[in-house]
Amino acid sequence: MDNAQVPDAVTIDGMSENQFRTVIEAMLREGRADEAARRIKDELVFLCGEGLPLPARFRFIASQDVIVTGWDRLIRRIAELDRPGDPVTAIAMDICPAIAAASADPGRPFYETAYYTDRAWPFSTAGRSRLAQAFALPEVPWQGAFEDNDDTLGVTGLEDLHAVIAAMRKLCTAGMATAEEQRACTVGACHLAVLTHQAIRDKAMAEGLPRPMAVLVGGHGGYPAFEAAALAAVTDERWPEGAPDGQAAAPAPSPFPAPSFPVPSFPAPPLAADAPDGGPPPRSAAPGDDAEAWHLPPPGIHVTGTQLRRRLVTRESIAALENEAAPSLLQTLANRLLTPFLRKK
Repeated sequence: MDNAQVPDAVTIDGMSENQFRTVIEAMLREGRADEAARRIKDELVFLCGEGLPLPARFRFIASQDVIVTGWDRLIRRIAELDRPGDPVTAIAMDICPAIAAASADPGRPFYETAYYTDRAWPFSTAGRSRLAQAFALPEVPWQGAFEDNDDTLGVTGLEDLHAVIAAMRKLCTAGMATAEEQRACTVGACHLAVLTHQAIRDKAMAEGLPRPMAVLVGGHGGYPAFEAAALAAVTDERWPEGAPDGQAAAPAPSPFPAPSFPVPSFPAPPLAADAPDGGPPPRSAAPGDDAEAWHLPPPGIHVTGTQLRRRLVTRESIAALENEAAPSLLQTLANRLLTPFLRKK
């Protein structure tokens, strides 16, 4: 159901359908998902129960009743995709009801999980406000730049409610829905999207991730197609009280709990700008490291053939070769010619 299938004449809490959806989505992007859920439940009071479009369960279900599956597999998949200096810094789960609508069971939306690194967008240093600004663009900057996508994460506990909304969407599409049913379809669909958003947020907070990262929840080809960050990698920076103008603010603590399991560290590769005269970065001393040993250059630094010969061919190496008792060319030829005769004797 797209926006055109819900007439502007349908009002929700004194707002048009489009305005109501925009307000709920803004709350999600601002980190006010619980407030959005309460506001939706205030509307469900008039839409749920006997003789009303929605079953009473819509009013009483909460995010605690929603089960997120596949979190252990998610952690393993992140570890498989991590690369030194380029770890996964964001995951996104999209609700894809368009795929479910084409299946035999429209009550089971397809959930797609995507994995991103900072090559797609600087997730690791972005707070919620910066993510909200990116979501507000006509197309998010990381569109299609995922490292991989799969169906690792799933959500259960909402199947019967998704089936109710799917049936209402068909009525709205066919122009057979009453104004009350159209209103119920909008409020109910928003409720399911917010419940999923809350469940993913709570699961990430309870189970943890290998590192602080952005957790995005959205919709692909469905309604209401909210796009928001359930969690950001860092909390938005705030100016300390009484700080003078121009003083930098320290980032607030991460919203993520400390991981309860060992996490591999992937430091970023050193930059050439950190080295003197723009040369290759200095190598740190390590046990068994010989300061006089010759090492291959790090990746990205080109060495010409002439430079390589100058490094390998020295006076000392020439003298060492001269001292070796290697046979001359005449001796080698003589040995090859005389060997067959010696064997005959």
